[in-house]
Amino acid sequence: MKNLNQIIKTQLRKVIEEQETENYMFFGNLEQIKRQCELLLSFDKQMIENLLQNGHDWADDHVSEAKNNMDQVFDFIMNEKEKGQTVNEASSAAQQAAIAINMKKKGIKPKNESVEMEIDESKNCPTDPAKWAASKAAAKRKFDVYPSAYANGWAAKNYKTKGGGWKKCK
Repeated sequence: MKNLNQIIKTQLRKVIEEQETENYMFFGNLEQIKRQCELLLSFDKQMIENLLQNGHDWADDHVSEAKNNMDQVFDFIMNEKEKGQTVNEASSAAQQAAIAINMKKKGIKPKNESVEMEIDESKNCPTDPAKWAASKAAAKRKFDVYPSAYANGWAAKNYKTKGGGWKKCK
């Protein structure tokens, strides 16, 4: 019983220490996300793949949405952190993008920025147009907004599970 009381006291001290900062929930949530991600990544990938393919694709949708939310928070914090600082090199693609966005907001053109190129969709064609059409129709029924990157990504994944592929078009 003394051991249990000691554990409870230790945990309460940790909670009180964490609450000393105004945004303790923010950091606590980040730590929880980190722990859960590490645990999920330690699982057998094939087992998770089987779960997702057997009617639990909602989990994939939730992870994608969580990633989008984390990207937004990360970009915001990186932009705020970089205000007024000159950064010569970014340590990651995400940091490079955040810095470029911040520079554009200040009216500065980032170096090595390529001219926007139009995506030529005629280069890739579905090997089975009927399956691709069915996957696009399913995406239109599933998502409120179509076309969208999210809906098209889902349609491409659905098409691939049906055995579809892509080929170079002329």
